[in-house]
Parts: sequence; structure tokens; C-alpha cells
Amino acid sequence: MAEPRVLVVGAGLSGALLARRLQDAGAQAVLIGTGADRPSGGYGDATAASGGLVRAFEPDPAARSLATASLAELLADPLLAEHAGWRETGSLYLLDTDDPGVPTGVEAAGVEVLAGQQVARRFGFDRLPERSVAVWERHAGYVVPDRLRRAVLRGLDNTEATPMARLDGDTVELRDGRRLTGDLVVVAAGAWTPGLLRAAGFATTLRTKHIQYAHYAVGRNALPCFVDETSGLYGRPAGAGRLLLGLPSRRWDVEPPTPEPDTELAERVLATALLRLPGLDPRPLAPPVSAVDCYSEPAGLALRAVAGTAHTFTFTGGSGGAAKTALAASRLAATALLNNRSAVNVPMG
Repeated sequence: MAEPRVLVVGAGLSGALLARRLQDAGAQAVLIGTGADRPSGGYGDATAASGGLVRAFEPDPAARSLATASLAELLADPLLAEHAGWRETGSLYLLDTDDPGVPTGVEAAGVEVLAGQQVARRFGFDRLPERSVAVWERHAGYVVPDRLRRAVLRGLDNTEATPMARLDGDTVELRDGRRLTGDLVVVAAGAWTPGLLRAAGFATTLRTKHIQYAHYAVGRNALPCFVDETSGLYGRPAGAGRLLLGLPSRRWDVEPPTPEPDTELAERVLATALLRLPGLDPRPLAPPVSAVDCYSEPAGLALRAVAGTAHTFTFTGGSGGAAKTALAASRLAATALLNNRSAVNVPMG
């Protein structure tokens, strides 16, 4: 039996990787929307805006499995690491010991569970809760998702730059009026996905959410990538003496691609960062990066069947952190689409 023709709508990192996985498996994958709808400057989508943190540990076991597999693939393939702009900085994931996600033990090379006092001594974090702990991964770090996307796009045989205008069953109508038909359609358009589904008459629980961060100067270069669940603060190195810092936004159902920066959020980021990171220069080095991502419940990048159709799926919902799971999640999604479609046991999108 011939492999199906799969139309993948949306050329962010997730869509590009899925199309590449499908192509490598022998399918006829067509990636739609590879650049014509991108602004000439700024951050047009979550891939371009992403900080790209990559680590193995996640409190949720399913997310941890995907993140672990993705990091392992990156570390095992020097060419992939080069294409992704990989930087090994180490990663700290800070939690409160009352949090149900705290690991009882971590058995992996280069991974330790540290008490809050150890984190303060080794990395200079200040005012951590007394009962805090951290998972320290020496071999974690960050990638540049937009750089990896561009590398993946260069290896695709079938791409269509014109964006989708409308979804009609197994047919994708492009903005120039042309219609493409496939055996399967996967909408992987990130923050645009909920609107595209609703316009086609499909119900969806996917939502958009604002993401924002800024860059600051810090008087030391030893800080790794980190997520501090005790305060919400996250960050990563962004060059010598420079940190990318952010907090989760509270703004839901925001229209893409580039909302106005949230002044109140920027103030909260700075106030939190000054508590945790002594020596931080309070003056941001540039205006905040402001973008929109697609969120799912439960969170996570996954293939999801669209209710009311047997051949339409979504592949999004990375919830602001898809870079760490995209490699493994795209492989899993391609396998489900091609080898065992009836076994795609995922939430309706």
C-alpha cells in the first residue's frame, strides 16, 4: 500500500520536523506556509521567539519521556546539534519539596538532585524557599529553534510558501485560491491553529497565550539555563554577561503574531529576578520580545485528532516549551500517522 499524502499546515519548528519525519519514512509530505506570511522583521511566531531551553527533566512523566528522548537525539548527532545552534550550559529545575513533581531519585549521567542551599552556593541564587530542591543536568542547555527550522526546511522535497486560507475537509485552500488535497491533514500552525479550526467549523479546546521575555546584563557568566517553579522565573544565557529572563504570562486568547508588550509582566519579571539573582542590572538591554503560542490542556506538544473528522489532526500545544520535546514528539506523531492511525489515543483538539 502506498504511503499517504500528508498536508502539514504551518512551518514552525513542530510542523517542519513533522514533515521531515514523514518524508524520511517514505510518505509524501507537503509543508504549507513556509515563509510568505512571515513579517520581514521581529518575531513572527513562537519558533522565532522561543528561548529554546532543552533539558531531560520535567515534573510530568510523559513530558519527561519526550524531553529525555529529544535531548538524547541531540547529543548523539553532532550535525543535528550544529544545525540547532546547540549550547551546553547545564540546566537547573527548581521546585518546592511539597510539589508532587519532585523526583525521589534521578539516575542518569550528569544529573544530580541538589538542596536549595547547594544551589545558592554553587550558582548564586538568592532567597530560595527553605524546602526548595533542584534537578541539575550538566549536559542540558539550549538550541536556537528558528535556526533548526531553517535547516529542516532545506531538507524538505515538497514545500508550499503560500499560507492556508481555509480548511475544507481533506482539502487545503491557499490564499491564492489554489486547492491542495491530501489523505491526511495536520494543522501545526501554532497560535494560528485554533482560529483555523474554528473557521473550518471544528470545535477546539486549544487556546492562545501571550509569551514574553527580555534580556538583562548580569555581572557573572556562570549561570545555566534554569526554571524556578518556586517563583515562576525562567532564564538562559544569551551571550557573555547576558541573560534571557521571563515569567509565564496571564494573557490568554491573544491574537498572533505580535501583541503589544505587557508592561505589568515586564515589571514582575524584573522584581522577581532582582530577588533571585544578585548583581542583575535592572535596565533591560532591549525592548521585550512579545509573541503568542498555542496551549493545550493537558499541556504538551502532541498529535491530536480533530473531533468530527477521521483525517484531520493538530500537532501543536507545546505551551511555551515545545523546543525541548519537538524532536521526539515529531517522531512519535509521524509514526502514529503512518503506522497505526487507529491507535492515535490523544485528546481531541
